[in-house]
Amino acid sequence: MKPYLYSASIGITIGLSISLLMSAIFGHGTYLPLNPASTLGQYYLQHFNLVEVMLISALIWATIGLLFQIVDRIFKQDWSLVKMTVVHFLLTAVGFTLLGLLAGWFPLNLTWLLFFEIIFVIIYVIIFFINYHNMKKQVRAINQGLRK
Repeated sequence: MKPYLYSASIGITIGLSISLLMSAIFGHGTYLPLNPASTLGQYYLQHFNLVEVMLISALIWATIGLLFQIVDRIFKQDWSLVKMTVVHFLLTAVGFTLLGLLAGWFPLNLTWLLFFEIIFVIIYVIIFFINYHNMKKQVRAINQGLRK
């Protein structure tokens, strides 16, 4: 249970940090936890008060943290690195996109979906190569230790 609470709190922390940054850049002195021009942002702001919108946002951010914690279990499977990476990528891309829409980060249209996916892929590839490089170093260290 503790890892899930930790992941949810990390998701909330990152979501809140990003929302503060976006509000500072685009909010003209007003804080909103979502993009008011987004499809669900408009819906939330029309149907809920600001406290409820903040609660909805925090719950979605927590779910994003949980998503990444849960799908990381894929890397504990006895699969090839390629299969684990593809399955992990697909689950996180679909889950994160749906949660991003629910979080009111962008409007529901093809242009914004493609933009979001391109950013996601770029970040995913960067993280993948960092992790791959670190794994290679660990394997080299283990192999050198075995040779001694």
